[in-house]
Amino acid sequence: MEKQRGVILAITNQKGGVGKSVSSTNLALAFAMKGKRTLLIDADYQGNASTQIAIKRDAVLEQKTISKGLLDEVPIEKLWMKTKFDNLFAISADMEFCEFNSRQIGKADDKYLFREWVSEAKEHFDIIVVDTHPSLDLTFQNIVVAADYYIIPLFAEVESLEGLHIMFRHMKVIKDRLNRDLHCLGCFITKYTGKGTHLRFLERIKKFGKQFRMPVIGVIPNSSAFASASELQVPVVTKKNLAVSKAYAKLASELMKKLKPRGKGRIPETPNISKKNIELVTGLMEQESNMLGEVEEELEFDGI
Repeated sequence: MEKQRGVILAITNQKGGVGKSVSSTNLALAFAMKGKRTLLIDADYQGNASTQIAIKRDAVLEQKTISKGLLDEVPIEKLWMKTKFDNLFAISADMEFCEFNSRQIGKADDKYLFREWVSEAKEHFDIIVVDTHPSLDLTFQNIVVAADYYIIPLFAEVESLEGLHIMFRHMKVIKDRLNRDLHCLGCFITKYTGKGTHLRFLERIKKFGKQFRMPVIGVIPNSSAFASASELQVPVVTKKNLAVSKAYAKLASELMKKLKPRGKGRIPETPNISKKNIELVTGLMEQESNMLGEVEEELEFDGI
């Protein structure tokens, strides 16, 4: 009988500041808290995800980082570290990893290096979560060539949609030529306030996502707990009574229903989103935002 193999979930968006690292750590820990043996791989050389679960310092000192694996060809099973959370293991990033593109580009099978390296881990973990950096370079290509699924965090503002069509164009090429099993699960909204432009953004992106196979499968509220969680290096999902924690736990549950090993009935798709589609929806959202701003100004002028 073939041994059960875990799935790789990449958290992607070419825009920075949309909550990729925070969401990677909280989702990985949420999976672990639900009993899934989980590996978090920090593939952003800034190492924010590694810092948030308090492994970066020890990983760098012990030379157990992603750069050792992909640049110095150290097997992955020698690099993952047990975190202070049950069922959660992690591989830290470090600044040396920023050299991956320049040192590996042009090599034979340069887009398959990460997939070959991570394949051994799939026999040891149920879910492998990969935090990506905001780029479409060789590092990013390596990750999505290896991934089974990807999901896109969006900040509830127009800017987080800009350039999204470029990422999907890259994804389609990779799926067509390098990874037929690559599948977009949709998007989720981060730092959501539930007020004003955020409320309008959510409704607009739900309609847009439904039309172009990018469903909204989660909404993460903004919370002051993020700041203290970052300082304490303990993800917010551990505080189960918070609304933000419940939102990440719910998103993890929804994702677990969709995560299936390769060849187990999945239907790989890439959202068919063009530059014109993005410009249309962002234009509508900007109009609505301007209209809302004018109304708020009038209310303030009238003393309401």
